[in-house]
Amino acid sequence: MALILSQNEVKQCVSMVDAIAAMRTAFQALAEGHALISQRSAAPLIGDGVALLMPSLLRTQTPPSFVVKCITVVPENFSRQLPLTSATMLLLDAETGQALAVLSAGWPTAMRTGAVSGLATDLMARPDADILALFGAGGQAPFQAVAIHAVRPLREIRIVNRNPDHFNRCCQTIQALIGPGCPPIKHVALSAEALRGASLVACATTASSPLFAASEVEPGTHINAIGAFTPEMCELDAELLQQARIVVDQREAALAEAGDLLQALARDLIPAADTWTELGELLTGQSLTRLQPEDITVFKSVGLAVQDAAIAQLIYQRAREQNLGVNVEL
Repeated sequence: MALILSQNEVKQCVSMVDAIAAMRTAFQALAEGHALISQRSAAPLIGDGVALLMPSLLRTQTPPSFVVKCITVVPENFSRQLPLTSATMLLLDAETGQALAVLSAGWPTAMRTGAVSGLATDLMARPDADILALFGAGGQAPFQAVAIHAVRPLREIRIVNRNPDHFNRCCQTIQALIGPGCPPIKHVALSAEALRGASLVACATTASSPLFAASEVEPGTHINAIGAFTPEMCELDAELLQQARIVVDQREAALAEAGDLLQALARDLIPAADTWTELGELLTGQSLTRLQPEDITVFKSVGLAVQDAAIAQLIYQRAREQNLGVNVEL
């Protein structure tokens, strides 16, 4: 029997603290060779639509899990008054090949994307970091703030974006997810104002040029950058990357998709990829985190399928415990 889970049911299953713990397990498994992932593959749909497929195997779970996430992007849906993107996860028992669950993937993707930034912040940021400059107010932005707050309790969140409606929605989502302990949130027009005194930065945009100058970043700052996920995109200044300690989710994935790093590499402004640290190497002790309090650290993530395997399995287990979803014989 497979469990079918709607988005509303998925939302009831996992807290951000749970999701961060799941990412810790997933990235340690990846570093230790207990997880297998493939790069995204794309297949055309009718018209201009495309389907993106992300498979992964995670051996450390019980049962071992195999997950395929399918994300569709259909530009024509705007005129149909339908969502431009949708996402679904299929969870299989990796030993038997039997389907365990089919679940709406929008919320799990946002949670796991935020959670890996939370994990990186926990490992890399200064213990006293408590002001966040958040660039972007789209769908991923609130989850960045919530995850960072889970590991470094914030006393202020500063959001830099251009659309007032997006800012308001972002604020409402952050406040709803954090609850009564939510810190003050304010809109800031200029990057320099947002970064002044901020020792935490999160970038969640679709920018094609740097969001701020290297000179605006204060010593000791930790930066999570999740937005530039194609070679043409860029959120971080190459001069900043020259100064920073770079950690990536996976070197192979970053070399394929991380526009910030690829553009800096092409100009010979940063060291070769084999010098970058992978997040899992921080967990296994293969690499140190922050060497000096004044170090600038950057975590660059393009998103890995192993994150989907970890979050999907956790949601499935919690849903079973809470009697959520509908069981279907496939």
